[in-house]
Amino acid sequence: MAAREEVVRRLQELLGEAALRPDEAYAQGVSWTVQAPAPSLPDVLRVFRDAGFYLESITGLDFKDTMEIVYHMNTYEPRSRMALRVLCPHDGEVPSATGLYDSALWQEREVWEFTGVRFSGHPDLRPLLLPEDMDERPLRKTFGTVHAYRKREEIYG
Repeated sequence: MAAREEVVRRLQELLGEAALRPDEAYAQGVSWTVQAPAPSLPDVLRVFRDAGFYLESITGLDFKDTMEIVYHMNTYEPRSRMALRVLCPHDGEVPSATGLYDSALWQEREVWEFTGVRFSGHPDLRPLLLPEDMDERPLRKTFGTVHAYRKREEIYG
């Protein structure tokens, strides 16, 4: 069985079928989108790791009503890239992926530094690119003047 099908099967068992959305046409650049609650993140990432997926990127998105952390997971099979989406409050925390993926060390530091989302259990949350005394979060919509600050539902429907 291909790694992608194995991950989909195991995630449906773990999160329920409603948490996974396929994109057969690969229109969004991913074959599946997975919505997971923050507390289940370590278990979800373990499913990906055990199936041979690697952590491609971590991105933080700021919406008026919530923050969203997007993990792009991939494997060396055609059209196997998946997006894992985790919602958290603006002042919230998500579990760190550093125990499962070494590449998360730097990526989580960058997301924390630019958005303010903390990663509980991260061994070294200190600034990576910005000055150590900077209190602002440049990728938050409250930084500077932003005219397109919308709720997540207004963008994704």
